[in-house]
Amino acid sequence: MAEIEERVDRDEAGRVTRRYHLIDGQLEGECAVYNAEGWIAQRSNFKEGLLDGEMTQYDADGEIAAAMHYRAGKLEGESRFFDRGRPQLSAQYRDGLPDGETVVYGENGKPSAKSQYAAGKLHGLSSWYRPDGTLLRTAKFVDGNPDGDPIEHDERGRPKNAPRK
Repeated sequence: MAEIEERVDRDEAGRVTRRYHLIDGQLEGECAVYNAEGWIAQRSNFKEGLLDGEMTQYDADGEIAAAMHYRAGKLEGESRFFDRGRPQLSAQYRDGLPDGETVVYGENGKPSAKSQYAAGKLHGLSSWYRPDGTLLRTAKFVDGNPDGDPIEHDERGRPKNAPRK
């Protein structure tokens, strides 16, 4: 059985920049990357040299900037991105491609857009919102292409230009 080798990389001043483990020359287990102040900037997990598990990135204040999940080197499941603790984006991935709901958040923390993806392409309903949370516009997509015209909504969220039946 191969032996686990612990590694520590340092900069010219001797500060730790990265701690990780290798098995047969491949990353295995947790890897931590440090910023110039010595704080953890990123934690990630590897299996047989590929990202596998959660990867968390931190901003200069130590708050989570991104939390992503990987399986065999590809994004899998929910990924979330933040700016100074405020949500910016949440997206579902499958086999490295957007698959499921993606939500973009506005400055107020409310969703400004929501879209559905399938195998990396827009597929289903996409919605855009005003800062107060009311619906602004909706559009349908099939296999990455628009399916009909977008529908604009008034300040109460009611359709203004809905197609006639």
